[in-house]
Amino acid sequence: MTIPLDARAAPPSPRVAARRHDNRFYTGMGIVAFAVAMIGFSDSLTGAATGSKTFTRLVHFHGALFGSWLVFFILQARLVATGRIAIHRRLGVLGAVLALSMLVVGYRTAIVAARHGYDLDRRNDPLGFMIFPLGDLLSFAILVGAALWFRKRPMAHKRLMLMATVGAMLNAPLAHLISNTPALFAITAPIILVPMLLLLFASAVYDKLTLGRIHPVSLWVAIALFVWGNLRAAAIRPSAAWHSLAGWLVG
Repeated sequence: MTIPLDARAAPPSPRVAARRHDNRFYTGMGIVAFAVAMIGFSDSLTGAATGSKTFTRLVHFHGALFGSWLVFFILQARLVATGRIAIHRRLGVLGAVLALSMLVVGYRTAIVAARHGYDLDRRNDPLGFMIFPLGDLLSFAILVGAALWFRKRPMAHKRLMLMATVGAMLNAPLAHLISNTPALFAITAPIILVPMLLLLFASAVYDKLTLGRIHPVSLWVAIALFVWGNLRAAAIRPSAAWHSLAGWLVG
């Protein structure tokens, strides 16, 4: 039987086209996040591989957990892309356990680092600097928790997971990259805002281009994370109240 030419050339339905766009975008953002982390921590990875730097078991475990999340995000995006939704949902339980483990280990790592001093802390103020890793952990916890709450609402769920990944996890590798690049470090304050904005608002731009409107999660969560990041640097870090709380946490 001969298939009419116009039938063979029929474009995909809007739903299929939207799914294809989503597949490329979320998988691509996962790959970008993984690349940013690898490049940002390349110095540490090289030091660990060559033995030129010594890292504790806690730091190794911390890196393995957070790296696993990036791989997990890409895997989950690919499962949705290939229509294996049931597997995607079952693995969501593993994702919740992984996220909880990251929070516990990340908190412990931040406390230990504050006791010994942070490599990136040029002000020699570890108690003040601790607001950055702990603030990122708080953002990650809230966003992943919200994503799990809205797991039956895919439009919100996937955007919250993306924000948890690129908005809460990539500040550290970006800071490492800039700090270890002398030409960039001279203008650290403004230059770090560029990749932050690109990552935070990528979802909003994607929504506008594909949906014709911006999903509330893409807009308001991005704005909240941007404000939160700058609030930590400008107001919370130098405050006496934060130093008092941080000193109590560190013991």
